Amino acid sequence: MLNYLKRNEILLILCIEGMLMLMAMGQVSPILALYARQFGINMAMVGLIITSFAIASAVMDIPAGRIAGRLGRRPTLIAGCLVLTVGSVGCAVAPSYWLFLACRFVQGIGYALYTTTAMIMLADISTVHNRGNNMGLYMGSTWIGFGLGPVTGGYIGQYFGLPAVFFVYAFFCLVAAIWAYLRLPETRPSPDDQASNNTDGRLPAAEASISIKDLLHNPNFILICIVSFCIFFTNNGSRYQLLPLLSHDRLGLTPGEIGVAVSVIAAVNIVVLLIIGRLSDKVGRKPMVLPGCVLMAASLVMWMLSASYWFMLLSCAVFGIGIGITGPTPAAYVADILSGQNSAGGMSLFRAACDLGFVVGPVFQGWLADLNGYNLPLIFNAALLLIAALVFQIVAREHPSFVARKGK
Repeated sequence: MLNYLKRNEILLILCIEGMLMLMAMGQVSPILALYARQFGINMAMVGLIITSFAIASAVMDIPAGRIAGRLGRRPTLIAGCLVLTVGSVGCAVAPSYWLFLACRFVQGIGYALYTTTAMIMLADISTVHNRGNNMGLYMGSTWIGFGLGPVTGGYIGQYFGLPAVFFVYAFFCLVAAIWAYLRLPETRPSPDDQASNNTDGRLPAAEASISIKDLLHNPNFILICIVSFCIFFTNNGSRYQLLPLLSHDRLGLTPGEIGVAVSVIAAVNIVVLLIIGRLSDKVGRKPMVLPGCVLMAASLVMWMLSASYWFMLLSCAVFGIGIGITGPTPAAYVADILSGQNSAGGMSLFRAACDLGFVVGPVFQGWLADLNGYNLPLIFNAALLLIAALVFQIVAREHPSFVARKGK
């Protein structure tokens, strides 16, 4: 793995960039819902704090792709890191709920600029032969950061106050911006590259050019977007919102203990990602989706049944396996469909579907929790995942470029 990264310098730089950014984001995951509740708000409004970030990200995803296509990947990614820095400082000093909400919105804009551009850059440097492996390595690196983030963030919040976590968040985003400025090259292909036929696993340009309209009429693209919506719905609604609150209210866990539980997810996820990305390049993207979603759904039920800290940790490990299996697969599946053409527009549309799950998940899950406690939203979420994965398994097809390569 290390030798592979050394031979692929841009991938290595993106992996380090992703690790820094997810370490920053992971630090607030165990304390965000607790911090929001200090403003004296109900569960639905706690969800709105999380959702405001996702709304901004979803609104900005498609413009972010266009900006990256016109101005370049490198300046767009750096701008995203800087906007996140400003938003994080604002969150730390916000004196009211509504100002805090606005700063979370600013963070969401920065996140869209960063993450959409990072996925486009991965698509730029990948082919059907190594796409799953590259996505897996990148996401594994981000989860190393996210694995370290919750533990440090939880204990920083516990001993230095919850606002201190957002200052640390800002620091890491600033470091990521500086790292990208110093080391990251531009990956936007030249017109000659886009027009030429190639032998690296992409389709010929005339065959591979895909418009946004074509994608919206492509059932495979629509289905993988629905699956990804459900995965992000789960991440933001159940994992980042319900898990910390349920752990605090039912089990009496401290922010530090909640951080450890979240880090268990990330630690298991890292190990699985390093295996699954390469495996999906061999056996296909489609076989990865259903098992991963089944394990995620099972973990939600386990959270609901948790009566001890150790059982909660076990359920987090199961979730980590599930999200690790599904992690790199949807993006690799979409990149197969795009086949190197229109990667900016197509990938930004896919990211918008993902972030829509971020938008809907926290508010809807919070509303269900206000109605009938934690069990109802967790059961609903588990059913949603299973239905989406089953429909994808029955209807979707592996992309011809991958099938052709596999048949050789």
